[in-house]
Amino acid sequence: MTQAPNHFSLVRIMSGFHTLARPVEITGIGLHCGRQVSLRIVPDERVGWRFARLDLPQSLEVVASVENVTATRHATVLAHGQASVSTTEHLLAALWALDVTHARIELDGPEVPILDGSALPWVEAIKEAGLQPLEGPRPLFGLNKIVWWEGGGASVVGVPHDELRLSVAVDFDHPHAGAQSVDFSIDGATFEREIAPARTFTLENWLEPLRGAGLIRGGSLDNAVVVSENGLSSPPRLENEMARHKALDCIGDLALLFGANGGALRAHLIALRAGHGSHRAWMESCQRQNALLRF
Repeated sequence: MTQAPNHFSLVRIMSGFHTLARPVEITGIGLHCGRQVSLRIVPDERVGWRFARLDLPQSLEVVASVENVTATRHATVLAHGQASVSTTEHLLAALWALDVTHARIELDGPEVPILDGSALPWVEAIKEAGLQPLEGPRPLFGLNKIVWWEGGGASVVGVPHDELRLSVAVDFDHPHAGAQSVDFSIDGATFEREIAPARTFTLENWLEPLRGAGLIRGGSLDNAVVVSENGLSSPPRLENEMARHKALDCIGDLALLFGANGGALRAHLIALRAGHGSHRAWMESCQRQNALLRF
């Protein structure tokens, strides 16, 4: 990450560091592992987000960072040493969007609970716990160039911008899915209202291949929307809910750029047919090109 050149002008929105005012405790099933997992978000004086596997010796910690991403197939998986944590994206999106910059996330299993398939339960729990301000201004980052990645029919483009803006489009060859797009300037209120409620979804013809791969062992109609030839398994919560959920996943993955420093981002991201692997590749491209700058 480089310091911003003097000639580069960007509106700086100052936001301080925060941790939770009190712990959050939630228990639920893991989407892929199928196990009940108890998770506790604990106030912490250390900057960043650290997952602690309490079921492993010495409660091994995994820092939420791009460098610790080890898998991206239908979920983002973080690992360090013998400890790994899967499906981190919804929780990290909520923490980042609601300005929780310091937290230790303790869990007794390998996966963050899927809950209802959205980030809304995390938002509600964080808001109920409240925030505790901490000393120091929150670092603000932007882009010093256009960063473009494409592969496998997907593309992610980041351009310098004076706020965090996200444009997402999906396109499925299905009569009840098809093409959808959303475009938002992201702040806490917009995230809570427009993005957090969007649920995980799957096409019906994906189910057997996913099960055959040992995934979605905890999947059910309580935590996912299934799209079949007859329509959706439950009414949409929001217009273009699938594109909104992809935006949620994108935010949760982008948060990994700042999981060790509590930073905020000002850039416009355009993600087309993208998923966790595309997000990871774009973030790694940013790092290789030294495209992130601090203001």
